[in-house]
Amino acid sequence: MTSEPCRPAHAFPFSAVVGQEALKTALILNAVDPRVGGVLVRGERGTAKSTAVRALAAVLPAIDVNEGCRFSCDPSDPGSWCSECRERVTVGPIGWVQRTARVVELPVSATEDRLVGTLDFEAALKRGERSFLPGLLADANRSILYVDEVNLLDDHLVDTLLDAAAMGVNTVEREGVSMTHPARFILVGTMNPEEGEIRPQLLDRFGLCVDVEGVREPEARVEIVKRRHAFEEDPESFGNLWAEAEHELRGRISRARVTLPSVGLADSILYAIADLCIRAGVDGHRADTVMARAAAAFAALEGRSEMNLGDVERVAPLVLGHRLRRARSVEVRADAESLRAAVVQALAAASDGSVALREDLSEGPGVGQASIFDPGPTAAASATRPSSALDPGVSLPVTAIDSARRSISGKRQEAVASSGRGRYARSEKPDSVAAMSDVAFDATIRAAASAAAIGGRAGSPQGMVLTPTADDVRTKVRTRRVGASIVFCVDASGSMGSDTRMEAAKAAVIGLLKDAYQKRDRVALVSFRGRTAEVVLSPTASVELANLKLRSLPTGGATPLAAGLACSLELIEGELRRQPDTIAWLVLVTDGRGNVGLEGGSGSEDALAVSRRVRTADVRMLVVDTSSRPSGASSAREIADAAGAEYVRLQTLDGEVLSKAVRERV
Repeated sequence: MTSEPCRPAHAFPFSAVVGQEALKTALILNAVDPRVGGVLVRGERGTAKSTAVRALAAVLPAIDVNEGCRFSCDPSDPGSWCSECRERVTVGPIGWVQRTARVVELPVSATEDRLVGTLDFEAALKRGERSFLPGLLADANRSILYVDEVNLLDDHLVDTLLDAAAMGVNTVEREGVSMTHPARFILVGTMNPEEGEIRPQLLDRFGLCVDVEGVREPEARVEIVKRRHAFEEDPESFGNLWAEAEHELRGRISRARVTLPSVGLADSILYAIADLCIRAGVDGHRADTVMARAAAAFAALEGRSEMNLGDVERVAPLVLGHRLRRARSVEVRADAESLRAAVVQALAAASDGSVALREDLSEGPGVGQASIFDPGPTAAASATRPSSALDPGVSLPVTAIDSARRSISGKRQEAVASSGRGRYARSEKPDSVAAMSDVAFDATIRAAASAAAIGGRAGSPQGMVLTPTADDVRTKVRTRRVGASIVFCVDASGSMGSDTRMEAAKAAVIGLLKDAYQKRDRVALVSFRGRTAEVVLSPTASVELANLKLRSLPTGGATPLAAGLACSLELIEGELRRQPDTIAWLVLVTDGRGNVGLEGGSGSEDALAVSRRVRTADVRMLVVDTSSRPSGASSAREIADAAGAEYVRLQTLDGEVLSKAVRERV
C-alpha cells in the first residue's frame, strides 16, 4: 500500500484537469462493473492522475468477505474460494463480514515474491511450519490494483499480471508451498507517455483509456491551487466539506451495481457495437465486450434497465482510443471532437435497425456508408444522449508519443541482472559477505536444514527450529530479458538509388517492429542528406508511430555520411545510458561515399573517424553496401573495416531482404 496520504479527489477538480470528467467516468464505470477491465490513465506530469485513482477508494462500496479469509473470498461464490476456505468449509460453516474495498499499489520496484506471495519465512524459522505469505494480488482481490508508471514495470511482473488478470486466479507453487486463491481486481495504471511506451499485450488488457492534460484557463488553475492549499492546511475539514458528495456518489454506485444485472443487451445495440469496432479496425474482440459492459454500466449508473446508442456513444472513445492499432491510408484525427463525431457517424448507420446493420456488416464500408476514419464533414448526433454530469469528452490520441525510455525488455537473450531486480532464476553461494545483498531465504533455509540433518545442529536458545550460519547463506541470481535497440542510418542524399534505399529502410523498420510486438525490441531511423542528419524515428516498439513518422521521407542533396554516423552513435549512447543491458545495433545503409564533413572537415576522413569511435563503443554494426562498385573497392567496405563492423553487399535491395539480413544477425 502507498505510504502517501490519500488526497480526496476534490483536491483537484476533475473538470479542470480532464475535459468533462472523463477520468471520473472511467473509474466509476469500473467501480460499477469490475469486468469492464480497468483504466489506463495517460498524461503529462502534475495532472493529478495518481490523486484521482487513490481517491476512488473513498467512494467504493463495502464488500462481503468470508470471515477470517486472507484473500477476501466472496461468500456468495464458493466456486472462486481460495484453498484455505475450501478446507475450512469441510469442517463447518464459514461466517461472513463486511470490509471496505481498497486501492492496493504495486510499486515499479516490487519483486515477483511481493506480487504473488511466497513462503512465510518467520513461521518456517521459528515454528518449522510451511505456510504461505500472501502478496499484493491477494490484497487486491475484489479491489483495485494500482500501478503508477505502469509503462516502466518490469516484463516478468507484466507477464504475471497478465496471467492473473486473464485467469482471475493466482496459483503459487514454490518453496514447497502450494496455494490457489482468487485474484479478481480492477487494474488501474497511470503513465507519462514521454517516459516510454507500454507493451501492446498490457495496453490491450486495459478496458478503458483516458488521456489527461493540464488546463490553460487561469480561473481553473487558481481553483486547483486553492483546493490543494485547503487540503494541506486542514485535511480533516477539507474531507468533511466533500463527505456528503462522496456519500452520495457511493450510494449511486451501490444502486448501479444492483441495477446492472437487469440491464438488457438488445441485439440492435450489440450489432451497432460490432459495426463500430469493425469500422475502427481494432484487433480481436475485446473491444466489443468491453464496450458492451461499459455501456451497460453507464445505463445502470443512470438508473435505467435498458441501454441505448447514447450510452455506446459516451463510452466508445474511452474503449477505442488505445486500440486503433492498424496502419491507415488516411491519417486519423485524434482530437476529442473529431473522434466523437466519427463515433456518432458510425452509430448513425445503426439507428435504422439491426437488419440494415447486418447488411452493413456483410458488405463492409462502401459507397454512401460512413467510416469512422473518414475525415469528412462532422455528422450531427443522431443518437439520444443521456443527461448526466459524467462525460468522457477527452483528447484521445491514436498513438502515444514514443520516447527512448522504458523497462528492460526483449526476448533476444537472458542476462544476469545486477540491480536486484528481475526474475528469481536460481540461488548460489556468495563469494563474500559483501555479495550477500539479495538473500535467497528459501535456499538458505534448505541449506541450514540439510546441515542440521547431516551434522545434528541444534536450534537456537530463542526457540528457532533452525540456526542458519554464514556458510548456509545463499543469494538470488536474477535474470532479465535483454532486448535490442536497432538504429538504421540511411543515406537519403541525391546519389543514385536514394529512393530505393529509403523505401527499403522503411519496409525493414516496419517489418522489424512487427517482430518487436513479440520480441519487444526497439527500432529507430536516422537519415542524412544535404548538410545534416536527423532522427526521423526515435527508438520505439510502436508500429503505428513508425507508419506515421515514415509516411513521407524527402531525399536529395549532398551526402553528410559523417553526420549520419555521429547522430546515430549519439542516439545509441543515449539508449545505453538509460538501458545498460540493451543490445545496441547500428545498421548503416549507404554506398559509403561521403562528401560533407563535420564542421568543414573532409567528408571521407570524418566518416572514418566516427567509424573508429563505433569500434570502441559497446555497439554492434552492420554496413549494407548499396554501391555498384566491386566490394573490394567500395568506400562502404572501408567504413566497415574502420568500425569493426559486419559487411554485406546486397544484389537486390528491398525491405524484405534488408530486414532478413538484420534478423539473421540480431
